[in-house]
Amino acid sequence: MNKMADQDDHYEMSWILYYILDRYIGSRKMVAVKRKLTLVGEQIKNYRKIGAKIVYVGSLAEGIEMKGSDQDMMFVHNNVIVMYPDQYTSIPLDRTKTVVMMRDADSRPGYVNLELVKLGQQFSPHFTQSIVQVGDVLFVSSEMYSRAIADTFSAFINITLESHGPAHTMKNKQSDLGTDVDQVYSFLCTSWPREANEWVSRTRLHEWPGYNLRDQIVQGGCHLVPVGDKTSPDTFLQWRISFVCAERKLIHSLSHVQFLVYGLLKYFLKQISDKFEQQIVDADIISSYIIKTTIFHAVESTPYSLWQERNIFFCFMLCFNILIAWVNTGHCPNYFIKSNNMFLGKLHGEIQQNLLRILIELHDKKWKCLSVGTFIQPSLGLRINSVLNGEWEYALPPPTQSERECDMELFYSSLTIDNRSASLPVALTLLCNSKSDIDEFIAYISTVLALSYTGMDTFEKHVAAEGNKAKYKYLRKCRNLLAPLSSVCTSPGQLTLATYYYQTGNYMKGLEICKNMISSFKIYVGAGTFKGKDRYEHLYCGRGYTLLHKCQEVCASPMKFKQTHLSFYPSEIHKELTKIHDYDELIIPPLTYAVFLSFLCYHELGDTRRRHEALIHLRALKYDEEQGGCKHWIVQNILGICYEVVGDRSRALREYRNSLRGFKMLQYQNPAKDSIERLQRSQ
Repeated sequence: MNKMADQDDHYEMSWILYYILDRYIGSRKMVAVKRKLTLVGEQIKNYRKIGAKIVYVGSLAEGIEMKGSDQDMMFVHNNVIVMYPDQYTSIPLDRTKTVVMMRDADSRPGYVNLELVKLGQQFSPHFTQSIVQVGDVLFVSSEMYSRAIADTFSAFINITLESHGPAHTMKNKQSDLGTDVDQVYSFLCTSWPREANEWVSRTRLHEWPGYNLRDQIVQGGCHLVPVGDKTSPDTFLQWRISFVCAERKLIHSLSHVQFLVYGLLKYFLKQISDKFEQQIVDADIISSYIIKTTIFHAVESTPYSLWQERNIFFCFMLCFNILIAWVNTGHCPNYFIKSNNMFLGKLHGEIQQNLLRILIELHDKKWKCLSVGTFIQPSLGLRINSVLNGEWEYALPPPTQSERECDMELFYSSLTIDNRSASLPVALTLLCNSKSDIDEFIAYISTVLALSYTGMDTFEKHVAAEGNKAKYKYLRKCRNLLAPLSSVCTSPGQLTLATYYYQTGNYMKGLEICKNMISSFKIYVGAGTFKGKDRYEHLYCGRGYTLLHKCQEVCASPMKFKQTHLSFYPSEIHKELTKIHDYDELIIPPLTYAVFLSFLCYHELGDTRRRHEALIHLRALKYDEEQGGCKHWIVQNILGICYEVVGDRSRALREYRNSLRGFKMLQYQNPAKDSIERLQRSQ
């Protein structure tokens, strides 16, 4: 009887844990939304074919977003092809392509050298700087390539990058982008690596992953990333075979319970990271990649029926046992290349014994292990106890709160996808193929954003057009192409249209639009804090409104300016725009831009009283916690520009100097030094 009661208690606590994880890591709907937004962003960026394909990898691409998560991106160079020696007869004739051949390296399985076979017409300087001769053969050095990439990017953004394996990390404390950003540069091999053939054919008692998924993964090939085998005596030429695209497909194929257990493992690793750092020299031995490997082995070796909500803690402990067994033997097999022991050279002697002791101590705590650690507070153990004591908000949030959280994710990510006019065909294809309301919303936002950029392209044409009739034709077309986005959101939609009216001399119409942004309730979806979210939930959630209606009513995203549309934007910010590259963006918070545009309109109308009021409003905006100068250097630059317009050079200088102080987002774009020098020369 007691055994049955204990089992019932275990099931009850597992259900509570499931609901807590569902809220903390992500519901089925939220995870699906994040993944969809990631894939759409990829499709739109890669349609432009800019020389390197972008692949989003890591936690955020998998659908997990927790404290401390990085944004991981892999750049795949389009002009480099990696081949196996037995493919020598099928070298492509395309003269633009560079061809390298995999050669055996003196290393563990999973690492190769790359021999240069053919240098194409389109190659990067990083590539040619990395070519070294060994005897009569040319190789591409991974160390030289990685260093060349890091040096170039560091100089470009004026930030020192940290190297970790093949990745170069831009720390949030330097960039203020809201998260650390990891970038990996790679080459594609369209063939499945011979070293991983066992993964394709091995016996699977529980049919995961299934045949179709395995076939998709094999057809996708693999990537080569610039890092050598640390256990090898010479890593200078070695490249690692990477399966990141295969791993993303596998994570996306997990059931929701399996995915939550994976998230729980990642959470647990963060919680005990302090313990590792205090007692183990190399605290990164149990990396997030080891955790991913653990869940893959666990899912492949167990029946699908085991992974139920009531068994979620049991499944977590199953994974924990796998990890302990690997640490005990000092052998962690790579999921794709079993003969590659990922603990080799890292786990031995005292380090191994200490790690094993820590893991066994935590395992023996059973449910209490979820109360260990301070990285995330309150801990899962405390949350479970709170729910058992009747505090259900940790496990079952109100439906309106879940709706609001999903809306904010959709608004923020949809409006910040890097669209261009060239993205219109892929956006229209997504719209035609959309099957759900969420798919349709994401695709529609992408379509109207691409249309607005097409409108700005059209505005550029009116400048060179001859005759008023031709100019008017282009301007009318521009306005019509901007209209769809203006009906979707205040910013960038309506504020882009207000810019059009300002540039064409219709200042009253521009002011009317800016007033709506300044005076009515809006949610700023650019900072991730979503000030006013409770009011939004009260006014718009649980009322049956469509996503589009809610976006139209309250959504305000940052204004993004590209150098390619210079003549469309007010001339007062041209010096800021000329500082950025054509693939970069100048970001201005919407409230700041609306007040700035109002200031310019009043100036053109000769209304000095209202112009002064707008200037006072801009001064106050410096201190806004979401859209102010503490985060955005452009706010103080705009204030400096306005002071120049009214002839107050001393205050303009002060604002330009202030914009250079402290850590602010994308500070490398800031032209304030040039403005300061210009004003000082003119005095």
